[in-house]
Amino acid sequence: MAIAHDTEHAPRPPSGMWRRTLPLARTVIGLWLGWRWLRVQRRLLGEERTSEATRRFHRGAAAAVVRRALRQQGLIVKTCQFLGSRADILMDEYVRTLSLVHDQVPPRPWSEMRPVIERELGGPMAELYADFDIDPVAAASLAQVYRARLHDGTAVAVKVQYPGIDRIVRDDLRALRMLVEIWARIEKVIDFRPVVDEMERTAPEEVDFIHEGEAAERLASLLADRDDVVVPGIYWERSSRRVLTMDYVDGIRIGDVAAQRAAGVDTPQVAASLIDLYNTMILERGMFHADPHPGNLFVVPGEGRGSKAKVGIVDFGLTKTLPEEFREQLIVLTSAIVSEQPEAITGTMEGMGFRTRERDEQTYAALGEAFLGDVLRSGKAYADQEMVADINARLGRVLRANPLVEVPGEVILIARVMGLLSGLGKMLDSETDLLEALMPYLDPDMEAVAG
Repeated sequence: MAIAHDTEHAPRPPSGMWRRTLPLARTVIGLWLGWRWLRVQRRLLGEERTSEATRRFHRGAAAAVVRRALRQQGLIVKTCQFLGSRADILMDEYVRTLSLVHDQVPPRPWSEMRPVIERELGGPMAELYADFDIDPVAAASLAQVYRARLHDGTAVAVKVQYPGIDRIVRDDLRALRMLVEIWARIEKVIDFRPVVDEMERTAPEEVDFIHEGEAAERLASLLADRDDVVVPGIYWERSSRRVLTMDYVDGIRIGDVAAQRAAGVDTPQVAASLIDLYNTMILERGMFHADPHPGNLFVVPGEGRGSKAKVGIVDFGLTKTLPEEFREQLIVLTSAIVSEQPEAITGTMEGMGFRTRERDEQTYAALGEAFLGDVLRSGKAYADQEMVADINARLGRVLRANPLVEVPGEVILIARVMGLLSGLGKMLDSETDLLEALMPYLDPDMEAVAG
């Protein structure tokens, strides 16, 4: 066994419904009140005279969110990791601060994690692994990862679930449900309840590592014909519901652009591979990794000069399989958005499960443009802050008149993936023509697209 110093004892996250809900609610309410007061000041004094106050508020708000996430841990950390990846739409104050959550989740001490491994795998560490570095290489929202070596010499990563995390996830879901229900009574334009609906559906799978290992193997099989992706193999004899042993992906974090360039990696090529990989998964194969934040993606440099880098994917807890009918509808919808056919957009969205208060083609067309159309026709490789602000303003006007009442959960996950990929595209200086990248996957029978 490797000899290493134990990690410093980390503070335990609060447990229990109210001990997790009340601090989170205080933070959210405090930030909301501060934002409302800032809006009053900007109306009275003008944007120019309040610009410094605006910057101070956003810096302070981002720091407050990070502090709360690191104290709460659990699903709150996962939320911050998602927001910190949105370099395309969030102000720099938020991106710089929230992205730190990837590296600042306090690791649990070895004294807490070792019993989980030995209990789950049914033996002492020396029998389970030839070598095990007890200093974790990553600490995430639900688990932390160690580097180890099997008795045959294979380098592996061992993902170990935090003790009691399943109870924390249940409490966080109840807290988020309560907060979004209150929000829905106050704000009518954006309804966050469908997002929590989807989190409630997917959270049980994220704390079941058997499900994650099986999803990794299915996805590896689906992508076996591609030479630009690495999916780690699973070692089932060293895995259980709370421990997952897999191949160690030796790569550079996708957010570390400087290290990639130092290794000779063409970052726009990585961005292009990533876009095509997700087009393949979502539109062609019907199964996709739904959590592509920077902590879950690595870049594996090519072996020879000028060879193409590969994208390494880890953490398959949030992986979605699309029903075949839904996948086909998604292709038709995307084709209709590209070819600007409002009637087809409306009919397809309704068939997929979208519902607005009143049936209106204008509303569905606006949703289609917000979902994809504006970005594709912009000629840009990703959605920038100005574009997103314009989309949100126009969409807000439409939804105030005719709100959404139902959104299919699959679309929420796909929209989340698109947002994360857009943020990564900006980080990687993407040069990809998104419309050109999408065309091979669209419906050739739609005249405007084919022509």
